[in-house]
Amino acid sequence: MKIQRINVEEIDDLKSYLEKKDSPIILTNLFNNWPSLEIAKHSGDKILRHLISQAKPELVNTLVIDEKHNGLISFSDNTFESYTFKKYDAPFQSVLKKLILNLKLKNTEVIAVQSALIKDCLTSFLKNNPSPDFLASIDPRIWIGNATTVPGHYDCEHNIALNLCGKRTFYLLPAEAISNLYVAPLDFSIAGPAVSQVDFSQPDLTKFPKFSNVKDQVLKASLNEGEALFIPPLWWHNVKATEKINILINYWWKNETTDKSINNNAPDSLLHSILTIRHLPEHQRKSWQKIFDYYVFNKSDPFTKKTKNYDGILCGNKNKIKLAYKALNSRMKSNNH
Repeated sequence: MKIQRINVEEIDDLKSYLEKKDSPIILTNLFNNWPSLEIAKHSGDKILRHLISQAKPELVNTLVIDEKHNGLISFSDNTFESYTFKKYDAPFQSVLKKLILNLKLKNTEVIAVQSALIKDCLTSFLKNNPSPDFLASIDPRIWIGNATTVPGHYDCEHNIALNLCGKRTFYLLPAEAISNLYVAPLDFSIAGPAVSQVDFSQPDLTKFPKFSNVKDQVLKASLNEGEALFIPPLWWHNVKATEKINILINYWWKNETTDKSINNNAPDSLLHSILTIRHLPEHQRKSWQKIFDYYVFNKSDPFTKKTKNYDGILCGNKNKIKLAYKALNSRMKSNNH
C-alpha cells in the first residue's frame, strides 16, 4: 500500500499536525538545508570521512554481524537466546574508519552503529546541521552501517527518521496487527522492544500463516536521501537498509501531556500487568480487563473533567499525579524488601 507524502513547507504547525496523525507520513524538505546531506549525496565514503573529521573518541553501541546472516539483526535460532550479531562498545572514530576500509573489501562482516547520541559523538554536527525548530529540544540519534535488516518492532514515542545517506525502506503495520506477527517473547528481546519473527516484505506464509491476514495492509516507505519518515507511536516497522553505507538520524519524543517528572512509562505498565495479572484465573483477568477499560481505555468514569467536587488524578491534576506516583514508588520499594 502507498504511503502519504507531504511537503513540510505547506504545513504551518508541523509538530501538532504530526501528533494528531495515526498513520506514517513521508516528509520532504524538512532537512534540505543541511550541508551534510549534500556531502552524503556524493558518496558514502565522502560522508564517512566528513564525520571522522568531527568525531569524538566516544564509545558507541556497535553490532558486528557475520556475513552469513546477510545483515539481519535478530535471533539466530528458535531458542531466542542467541543472536546473529555480537555487540561491542567501540570508539566511534574507529568504527567509522573500519567502515571506510571495508568499502574496498568483499565478503566482510556487517557493521552497524546503533542509536548513538549525536551530541556525544560528533562535535559540530548539530551546529552545522541544525534541527528544525520544533525538534530543537530533542537530542537526535545517529545510526550508521552497511546493508542491514531490523526486524519488525514498535517504539512508544513519536519518531521522525531522516535518511541521510544510502537507501532505506520501511515496511509498516498498525498496532492492532500484533496477533498476526509472531512476536518473540518480551523477555527475550534484542534491544528493548519485542520483535516480530516475520519478514514483512517477503513473509514465509508456510511458517507464519497468520501473517496473511495483514499482508495486504503493509505500508511501504522507500526513502531517498534527504527524505524523512514520521512513524506514530506503536506502529510496527521492519526496516531494510540496502546500500554499502547507510546513515539514519532520528528524533523521538513523547506527548507533551506526559509529565516529565514521572519516569514510569507505558511499557512499564505493560510489564507490571504481565507480572501481576496475566497469570490470574481467567475470570479474574476478565474482571481486570473491564476495570482497565473503565478507567484507562474507555475513560468511562464520571471524573475525567475537573469539577467543584473533584480535582484529582482522573482529570489530570499534575500535582495529585506526582503525589500518587511517589506513593506508588514507595509501595513498590517497600514490597521489594
